[in-house]
Amino acid sequence: MDRTRLHHLLARESAEAERRNPRSKAACDRADHLFGRVPMTWMNKSAGALPRSPDSARGARLTDTDGHEYVDFCLGDTGAMAGHSPAPVAEAVARRYAELGGATAMLPTEDAEWVGAELTRRFGLARGASR
Repeated sequence: MDRTRLHHLLARESAEAERRNPRSKAACDRADHLFGRVPMTWMNKSAGALPRSPDSARGARLTDTDGHEYVDFCLGDTGAMAGHSPAPVAEAVARRYAELGGATAMLPTEDAEWVGAELTRRFGLARGASR
């Protein structure tokens, strides 16, 4: 394996990625208050010269700030599990924030009880109710 050639190819591809993604590069360069310039340092291990800066995401597709569209295959840790911003979730969040308020009250809600009941139904979890 020619490591010199590998380093050359990596440098070439990294320069091309920076050229094709100037807005993502600028966002990364401005991220002075993030350790490693990313929310989680493992993001620096991603393929390419820099992490892409997302602009929008719907369903299984994500568009970065440079206008490149991607199919999101990160099924284990992103909204791609059920799609980014599915309409029922977006509507429920909008209703909670705009109409009902209290999204961060950290108190039990009817929605929380419904979720607990649904988890019990789906997975047979013990209820553990005690006071």
